[in-house]
Amino acid sequence: MMHTAPPTADTTLAVTLAIETSNPSATADVSASAPGVAIARGPVLLGIEPIHPQARHDDALMPAIDRLARKLGIQPRSIQRIAVSTGPGGFSGLRIAIAAAKMIAEATGARCIAVPSARVVAARVQHDGRPFAVVLNSKGESAHYALFDPDGRPTDRQGDLDASMLSCLAAGRLIADQFLPRSIAAEAERLGMTIERPVFDAAACLECSWALPEIDPAELLPFYAREPEAVTKWRLRESLDKPKASPPA
Repeated sequence: MMHTAPPTADTTLAVTLAIETSNPSATADVSASAPGVAIARGPVLLGIEPIHPQARHDDALMPAIDRLARKLGIQPRSIQRIAVSTGPGGFSGLRIAIAAAKMIAEATGARCIAVPSARVVAARVQHDGRPFAVVLNSKGESAHYALFDPDGRPTDRQGDLDASMLSCLAAGRLIADQFLPRSIAAEAERLGMTIERPVFDAAACLECSWALPEIDPAELLPFYAREPEAVTKWRLRESLDKPKASPPA
């Protein structure tokens, strides 16, 4: 489990809501992992409410938060901190989670914490003495990676990854979902790297939040490792629809 800083004095008993909906499609075949929300008082986890990976998060997220708060007897105005898994991940899952967090923060005055999704995954990796890379947001033959040391602490190495870069990665393991490009998977096998499935856990998002700064809700933004596909398609359509300049007479 990742090392996290203890809560500061003013947040020892703070009620924290954590939202992890960053990679719903990556969890569809992993029974130990599901998108969802968690609530804690200080460092003590009070409860978790899962969201089905195939549910529409714009319909499911707020009801899940409401169900969990009601079960725990937590009033919305009691929420003082909101930790959100900010990506990289799916465009819709990130956008909806961050919009919900900002709305709740606006209503309650809660502070926000942006938690990189790679850290959420790293918090549930069992340590075996080898550094590891969390690989997310695959597209084509590349993906985004973040490197962690053997004790699960984040390094300053992250960015785009393709098969040709694996030999220089200095990682013995890849934590990657079922969308990992085949070329990367084949090269990892050739190099003797193990590939393990990630766990996306709202409780891990909450745990990671203690090591990260609180920010103004207006500064809470999704981390997109690459341009969302919808934006790419829009740009392409715009370029195709734009009238071509007439050749000079």
